[in-house]
Amino acid sequence: MNTKLTFLLMLILLPLLGGCDEEDDVMEIFTGKTWKLTYIALEGQHQMFNFWNNDTNAAKRSMQLLEQESSFTVEFNGSELTEYVGGDFKALAVNCSLEGNWAANGASRELRLIDIRTSGNDTDVLARAFRTGLTNAIRYSGDSQNLYIYYEDGQTTKYMAFHIK
Repeated sequence: MNTKLTFLLMLILLPLLGGCDEEDDVMEIFTGKTWKLTYIALEGQHQMFNFWNNDTNAAKRSMQLLEQESSFTVEFNGSELTEYVGGDFKALAVNCSLEGNWAANGASRELRLIDIRTSGNDTDVLARAFRTGLTNAIRYSGDSQNLYIYYEDGQTTKYMAFHIK
């Protein structure tokens, strides 16, 4: 009787033990929402990178553009593939829109945005950095509420911090 009870208890607990892994739920993180840029920083830091070389007027203009509801947004649509989740994405800086395809691996957190098509042009420094970040994306971190897209910019790695719009 004791053996049967132990066996039954193990059967009940088995799904709980098997459900633990380190792989992200990429679909939950990326899709079904609009992501709004919060800031861009150097990897390891948590403050806006100084793209403006201390030009306070240019920085103020960029911050005003960032506060606009429709600017600096990204939407991901996708489905699960073999090792990746991927699909298409649409982004808007200020006057420049980007569209393309994306693929992310939940185990390695690798992120690639490819076949990017742009229309329009942005002269704002932050908008150009946003475009560079999407074009040069290499990995991500985050959850269903916050998304961080890391990208290479010359000799540095920066990241874009997003929240749900």
